[in-house]
Amino acid sequence: MIAIIVLIIFLSLILMIASVITRAIFKKQQLIGRPPIPVLFFVLAKMLVVVNLTFLLLKGLNVNIYGIIVLPGYFEFIALTFLITGTVVLFLSTFKLNKDLVFGLSSSENHKLQTNGIYSVSRHPFYLGFIFILFSSCLFNPHYLNILAFTGSWIIHHFIMIKEEQYLSLQYGEEYLQYTKRVKRYIIL
Repeated sequence: MIAIIVLIIFLSLILMIASVITRAIFKKQQLIGRPPIPVLFFVLAKMLVVVNLTFLLLKGLNVNIYGIIVLPGYFEFIALTFLITGTVVLFLSTFKLNKDLVFGLSSSENHKLQTNGIYSVSRHPFYLGFIFILFSSCLFNPHYLNILAFTGSWIIHHFIMIKEEQYLSLQYGEEYLQYTKRVKRYIIL
């Protein structure tokens, strides 16, 4: 039963990503911006996400992967909670960003600073949603490659967030600085 739920959520994520890309192409909107960190690390971060999502897909297909540890059965419910929470946060942040969703730093002057809705809880809910999803993948499949990919992805994305915040600080000045005083980078950190 859990595998079916994971598969449905995984397919929903793929559908969401495909719809964002399709919409950007048809509306001729910028989707990929200038990487805030060296390109090699930016691409590596995205590749590591794909590794975690592959392990998640394998869980959804009910393929058993033998990991470095066997977790008690209730961890699947904890993992499912992270997966559902992460997916909801990711969907909310994607829909809130709408045309302002750009992977990297935007060169457009038309983008606006998002500070309300889900962005009043976290400065980076899109990344937070993905972190929860990727962490759920590690709980479902505690394989060393999955855990290593998650750790590497989180570390690199953390530096991406810092660089994006520096960019937003320059772009929006005092408005952004006031926002950072009210809202944390993740949730409580």
